[in-house]
Amino acid sequence: MCNDFFQNNECKEFCDNRKTLVVKDSGNKQEYRVTNDKDKEICKIKVDGCLIKEGEKCDYLIISCEDKSAFFVELKGHDLKKALGQIDSSITKLKDEIQEFKLYARIVLNRNPTPDINSSVEIKLKKRLKQQNGKDNGDLIQYKSKVLQESI
Repeated sequence: MCNDFFQNNECKEFCDNRKTLVVKDSGNKQEYRVTNDKDKEICKIKVDGCLIKEGEKCDYLIISCEDKSAFFVELKGHDLKKALGQIDSSITKLKDEIQEFKLYARIVLNRNPTPDINSSVEIKLKKRLKQQNGKDNGDLIQYKSKVLQESI
């Protein structure tokens, strides 16, 4: 069961056990797809312009209630650094609501990013996610062009 903040939020698009969840902005090609094989309760929450109205923010937040996992999703043209910054900023603004969650960053770009392996923004965010998640790190940050798909 998700906490009331997410369960009763006006920005919640749904909280249910659907098998497939797709995050997509109208008119854009980028897509984040989640396969829910284990029938978990998953919430899709619109962040940009709803949950967070000011400053930098990501597009969506996907919450897996049973796992206490939160996936910050940004659909972006090609600016990976900016997308990482938007996710970092969203985590800061929602830190009280997501204290007990494991956090992950998911970025779907419209074309392949120019890898900037030592990007200070990425290093900082990875460090922050590691601190929050403790030993269970999983894939902290994933980015891909066009479609990013995973099972949760």
